[in-house]
Amino acid sequence: MKPLLVIFNPRSIPEFYKAIEKINGISKLWIKYFPQDEAYNKAREFFLQSDYTHFMILPDDLIVTQKNVDAIVNSDESYDSISGWCNNNGRDDTNIDTNISAFLPPDPPRTATYEGYRWFKIAYFESLLSKVKNSNAIIPVLHQGFALSRLSRRLVEQVPFRTDAGCCVDSCLSLDLMKFKVRFTQYVDIRIRMKHLKIPRSELLVGKEKAKIIFEN
Repeated sequence: MKPLLVIFNPRSIPEFYKAIEKINGISKLWIKYFPQDEAYNKAREFFLQSDYTHFMILPDDLIVTQKNVDAIVNSDESYDSISGWCNNNGRDDTNIDTNISAFLPPDPPRTATYEGYRWFKIAYFESLLSKVKNSNAIIPVLHQGFALSRLSRRLVEQVPFRTDAGCCVDSCLSLDLMKFKVRFTQYVDIRIRMKHLKIPRSELLVGKEKAKIIFEN
């Protein structure tokens, strides 16, 4: 396996930069200050022109550890889409939502309400994790709002990234995996938990800073 860690970085978040400095042993592609649709298309183009085997998505409002990255990288290659999970709104109380749903996102996503996503609660995952053995810790889901995620080359080749009204790449991907009947299932390893920061939209630097792509081998 030869994964590429693609870092979508439309903001400047010190806590994220501090965490990513500690991540080693993997090539990194920084997609900085691009609008979301352009960011994912440029990353996909770079990936498909390379010899990397897996496209790993890391948003810049997600705090990950080396252990998180290694766990996703070392997941069985039979999974075309596998991710960890995180809190959804900046807090991690047990009554707070995760980024994972057993239901498809509203279609089109731009019409969605927050409640329409029907997220699992953190308490549910914590309870599930206390009961399952390692072999049962990877579950199929219909939607996951991009925590650290690993996509196979064949998935990226067959299902282009798209946005709805300039956003919601994660929702669009979940919908397209079902619409196009491409037979890719998304999986989540409930043992791999990360921290999601809640950053206001005012912190976006798209259109304020020069957009650029940086590759670190």
